[in-house]
Amino acid sequence: MKRTLACIIALALSVAAAASAQSNALKGGLSYGNVSNSGVLPGNLDSRTGFAVGLSLGPGHDILGIGVEGLYAQRGVTNSTSPANERKLDYIDVPVYLRAMLPSPGIAPFAYAGPQVSFELRCRAGGSVCPDSGRPSTSYAAVIGGGVRLGAGSAFSIEGRYVYGLSDLKLGTVTSSDSYKTRSFLILAGWAF
Repeated sequence: MKRTLACIIALALSVAAAASAQSNALKGGLSYGNVSNSGVLPGNLDSRTGFAVGLSLGPGHDILGIGVEGLYAQRGVTNSTSPANERKLDYIDVPVYLRAMLPSPGIAPFAYAGPQVSFELRCRAGGSVCPDSGRPSTSYAAVIGGGVRLGAGSAFSIEGRYVYGLSDLKLGTVTSSDSYKTRSFLILAGWAF
């Protein structure tokens, strides 16, 4: 698992480094996690509010370019009625996306979309490790987002991102064992260096 993670991150970073005019950035913010689930879980499911933090290698001030990131992100659902049915998932996300930016002085809006691979670091249910249900430790998602770069030289950015999980996490419910997919919304701030 650790070797696979290192290889994928190295490959993603080398692909992004090959693109012209790259810029590095530190990103962080809030992550609002939820799930799609066609089964029934007892109690009331609430979204899990967590955080995301990591590094970005992006296309700089180019109008069109490829970016890649490595983010630690928290997702899942909480359940105040039945904590055993909550799922708190922690991941390393590696999105690779195509970004389009309208370069302008002061404020530069941008939008991006692409695939993401996520490596599960931890899954907790009711304070203990999630039961082994054959869930994959690697999952896939699609990301779409947009934001603005602000300030002189556009070093500071604010963005919103939606992560649409594509992998069945097989965490199980009362009526279905194959209906659990993550959905997340992230609000991130970044500083390019």
